[in-house]
Amino acid sequence: MSGGYTVRHPKLDEAPAIAEVHVKSWQQAYTGILPEQFWNDQALQRRTDSWREMLADQAHRARTRVTEVAGEIVGIAQIGPPREEDLEVDHELYLLYLLEDHHGSGAASEMLTELLNDKSAALWVFKDNPRAQAFYRKHGFEADGLEKDLGEDEGADALRGIIEMRMVRGV
Repeated sequence: MSGGYTVRHPKLDEAPAIAEVHVKSWQQAYTGILPEQFWNDQALQRRTDSWREMLADQAHRARTRVTEVAGEIVGIAQIGPPREEDLEVDHELYLLYLLEDHHGSGAASEMLTELLNDKSAALWVFKDNPRAQAFYRKHGFEADGLEKDLGEDEGADALRGIIEMRMVRGV
């Protein structure tokens, strides 16, 4: 990959570095959208524990990619089976995060291609995140009209009014 980036499977002992990218990228992308509790010290510990558990599962590890440059993890992505039973796609993109300093580098596109190739897929993106929506449109995704309020879906009042929209490709 150009720019010195490498996309690869994560290693078992990389949970702390992956969690740090996960939490830091949320802070960079979602300040003003999500409450601060999503990137405080407790959030980092919860994410580290969660990533340790996921990476211990070979199936999760096989569906996850990290992007590194100069030995440092700067991006993460993960796919899995679609969570909506009525949606006939090959995969759902569960997450794709890249540290802000690496936006526009091609690293996110490489992770997406590495995981999905040309397969059909769905994803959820914040309605208030036009940059991410534009990125996904560039890769063939289109909004299908389905939206959900995270406060209702998750039952958390702090998330009420935060809207996600579904985007799909190859359907």
